[in-house]
Amino acid sequence: MDIILAIIFGIALAIVIYESYYEKKEKKIQTLLAPKAEELIEVSSLTIAKKQRELKRELTEHEKNEILDECYSKL
Repeated sequence: MDIILAIIFGIALAIVIYESYYEKKEKKIQTLLAPKAEELIEVSSLTIAKKQRELKRELTEHEKNEILDECYSKL
């Protein structure tokens, strides 16, 4: 019984550490990015994902760059 509790506690502790690490990393990135850059990343990644679903394949780097340029020109 004690071993099971120790395993559950260990897994819970690992999850808490993992989440806090990525939360700190996300906050640091948000302080470094300008709001427009953050919006550009979000809009372009949604557009790329939508295009990949439509075509049912991975886009090439050139195609991704074109989408990124289009999104940048819209902002």
